Amino acid sequence: MTVHEENPVAEQVIAPGPSGSQLRRFDRDAIGFVTGLEQEYGGVVRISLGPFVVHLVSDPAAVKHILQDNAKNYVRGKFYGNFDLFFGRGMLTTDGAEWRERRQVSQPFFHKPRLVEKSPAITECASDLVDQWEAAADRGDPVDVTDGVMTLAMGVFGKMFLGVDLRPHSAELQPATLFAMQAVLRSGSVSQLLPRWVPTRYRRTSTAHRATLDRVLDDVVERHVRGEVQEHTVVSALLAARDEHGAPWPREAVLAELKTLFLAGHETTGCSIVWTLHAISQHPEVRRGLEAELATVLGGRTPTVEDLPALDHLRHVVAESLRLYPAVWSYPRDVVADDTIGGYHVPAGSSVLLSSYATQHSRSLWENPEAFDPRRFCPAHQDGDRPKYAYYPFGGGARKCIGFEAALMEVQLVVATVVQRVRMDLTPGRPTGIWPKASLRPVPNVLMTATRVSS
Repeated sequence: MTVHEENPVAEQVIAPGPSGSQLRRFDRDAIGFVTGLEQEYGGVVRISLGPFVVHLVSDPAAVKHILQDNAKNYVRGKFYGNFDLFFGRGMLTTDGAEWRERRQVSQPFFHKPRLVEKSPAITECASDLVDQWEAAADRGDPVDVTDGVMTLAMGVFGKMFLGVDLRPHSAELQPATLFAMQAVLRSGSVSQLLPRWVPTRYRRTSTAHRATLDRVLDDVVERHVRGEVQEHTVVSALLAARDEHGAPWPREAVLAELKTLFLAGHETTGCSIVWTLHAISQHPEVRRGLEAELATVLGGRTPTVEDLPALDHLRHVVAESLRLYPAVWSYPRDVVADDTIGGYHVPAGSSVLLSSYATQHSRSLWENPEAFDPRRFCPAHQDGDRPKYAYYPFGGGARKCIGFEAALMEVQLVVATVVQRVRMDLTPGRPTGIWPKASLRPVPNVLMTATRVSS
């Protein structure tokens, strides 16, 4: 399918799609819904979600048009309405000059040289977690991989970007984050549709979890204000930032940016690590290939960033995991002015929903797309005709995830550390489902048994 930007006839052609509101179907099974629509109607599908006209977009050329070629016409909008409830006006929810100002403050901390400098925090946290799993292996106890990895990811984010280890706060931050992942996306639930001032149980729970996020991150800010954190961090950069009038950012703006970075910096990466370990446990031949490669390249030592270019199989495994389970599985946008996407008229004021999951599971783009096959990403097996936006687990264009290099580095180093030291096997009788909220979480929490890898 091709994007036609100037076609006066095509501008009035309405995209195909089911009739009637699809909100219930979307709420009930979003993943099955978007993949089913892509298979039935193609890469641009017009649907109604309650009162909203939405175009589900999975065609790579159409994705490129929205994220890159005509990106100024597509902004954060109604489907981000609840993000500000938990995270305020941060990089995730702003556009234009406001977004650029916020991104410029944080961007230096995601440059490759700094990431390399701070990367030992990844293997330190990973080694601590594997120590716990080895102890559980000796006792014969299963481990909660989801809980452990999310704690690890909080520790890595805190150490690399905040100068503070957040792992001691994991027990309170994890429930708050989990609630936020569900609450920030609009749905048809009565609890979300009621005004925020109505004192429902849902609102009380929401208030409590928001208070937890605010309290923990405000304490991080206070540590910087008191001079307890000596290194230059994202927090110190935000505190030093000035607006166009030369005034420092208000505390709420600093907190909003920190909460946004906290969400993007640990939740999505943690999900990607869990899904990768889950996939490896289901494919013994992949695990054996990883073990052999790690033994050859590392010889039992702790992996470093410098080792990653030599770990081809690891890189392909992670890439395939991100294809099957993109942590950010959808990107909603509002349409500023009338446009034509894939030959179909898209009216101003409507919305588009880009689904990386639907694109990366498309039968027209990927052979046997539901299979876990890392060979897809080997140069010898790659299809040279596959378009760029057939694979975009970190978004694309100017607003591509600021932390994509950090995330790839973390996933690869954590997986290398784990696979080198323990074999992880899924606990029988607990099928893993997909929970598609703001991130793509496995449900229920992934339980595994660990077995020490003999040296």
